[in-house]
Amino acid sequence: MIAARLAAATLLYASFSAAAADSINATHRSNAENYKDRALATCIATAYKGSSAGKDADATKSAFIEWTYYDDDKGNPATDLLIEKYLNRNYSNPVEGYAGARFDLLKCLDMYHSQELAEQVRKYVPHPDWIGDKPPRRPQ
Repeated sequence: MIAARLAAATLLYASFSAAAADSINATHRSNAENYKDRALATCIATAYKGSSAGKDADATKSAFIEWTYYDDDKGNPATDLLIEKYLNRNYSNPVEGYAGARFDLLKCLDMYHSQELAEQVRKYVPHPDWIGDKPPRRPQ
């Protein structure tokens, strides 16, 4: 009987651990991190439009709207322009042996790590360290 209870408790604990491991981590990252992650997802969605990876990246990009507090009226167009700039770069042959490769993922990663994107975070994310969709209201 004790062995059965111990086994049941172990299974219950394991199921909670598995559920926690499968939860979305973006809801626990800062607005600054989620702004940058949304930009990366947008870049990948743009670079691979129409493919299954592009469709998944587009859905991921949309999900970040729920988890990030920023000035979307200014931030989204600025991000779109930055992505266009990076995807139009000529990375025709950064490494020998890859003739014909477009390196779109490399371009998106370079955009993600760019000073331009860091500047957008400073301009369009009013509470970069806040974790959650909106900072709490101040008492009036």
